Amino acid sequence: MDIKRLNSGVCIDNFRAAGVREGKYGVAVIVNDKICETAGVFTKNNIKAAPALLSMKNIKNGFQAIVVNSGNANTCTVKGMENARMMCEIAGRELEIDSRNVGVASTGIIGRELDMLRIEKLIKRAVQNLSKKGSKNAAEAIMTTDTRIKEISLEYNGIKIGGICKGSGMIAPDLATMLCFLTTNADFGRDILQRELKNAVDNSFNMLIIDNDMSTNDTVILMSDRNKKCSLEDFRYILNYVCTEFARMMATDGEGVTKFLEIEIRNAKTERDAREGARAIASSLLVKTAIHGENPNWGRIIAALGSKIKFDFEKTDLIFESEKKRAFAVKNGRVMRLDSVREILKNNKIKIIVDIKAGEYKGKVFGCDLSQEYIRINSEYN
Repeated sequence: MDIKRLNSGVCIDNFRAAGVREGKYGVAVIVNDKICETAGVFTKNNIKAAPALLSMKNIKNGFQAIVVNSGNANTCTVKGMENARMMCEIAGRELEIDSRNVGVASTGIIGRELDMLRIEKLIKRAVQNLSKKGSKNAAEAIMTTDTRIKEISLEYNGIKIGGICKGSGMIAPDLATMLCFLTTNADFGRDILQRELKNAVDNSFNMLIIDNDMSTNDTVILMSDRNKKCSLEDFRYILNYVCTEFARMMATDGEGVTKFLEIEIRNAKTERDAREGARAIASSLLVKTAIHGENPNWGRIIAALGSKIKFDFEKTDLIFESEKKRAFAVKNGRVMRLDSVREILKNNKIKIIVDIKAGEYKGKVFGCDLSQEYIRINSEYN
């Protein structure tokens, strides 16, 4: 059965959402009619934002709603935890539900106290605007340096998954500066949802690199109202599909991005070699700038790979692909003519394949180039 695209975003079945903005601040609310089975994956940064810590603590209760603000990370502040709790309490009061069943997340600049008077006003407005058609506004409300809305809703064999996501900078392995909120009707308990979400994140968001910086606020939350009996295999397939789609959206919307990269290591000796090798290439500033300049400097790719794993260059193939062309830069350790590679690098979507012929494992990373616009955006961000 084919995947069916829906138009509901995060608002599948009994989920509703809303989003509002005022100046640099935005607030989104997502809610269901009942407490949902809930799973979550959070930043591995040793410095964690107060809302991430609070959601990590309360997720075992199951969430009926999520409240999110943009414009302020609520990180490294005196009143961080107090304000995170207050956001849950305000949302709970307005929705007439227990605040312990409200997840919370924040994104924005670090080190500034939340303007709670404004946040309270925005939460109240969002709750008043909740609707089945509120996904787009919710996705827009959580944007910071994003240039486009990121939402999705799919159905596969009766399983529905919807979601909204934000992220375009401060993105590295182990999530990204990203918030992602997923809803589903799949009838599974928290343990299964947690395991499947973690695996899906490992293969998607954790294989995404824009600038190799790790955020304090990374949050992925999955809520299920358990209305659809289904096979675990089908659920795993559609969940991985959705997370991968979101990872691609973030890579193409990275700060200052002009070229989307998909980097694949083939036939590595171990899974770790495949994943770490792909990450090394995607993280290399020299590779990223060469791609931006449409410079077929393949030596930077090989050097980046060799900095992390052992491989035999004399057996290695290095291939560049676009939608219509495929060209070898290196074949069995021998350098080929680079004219076709130069043509491929003119495209805005490029795939780099390194076949090291050492085993059977494969690793894939999504990334992008590094432009002068990225420097401008981040030098001015405050």
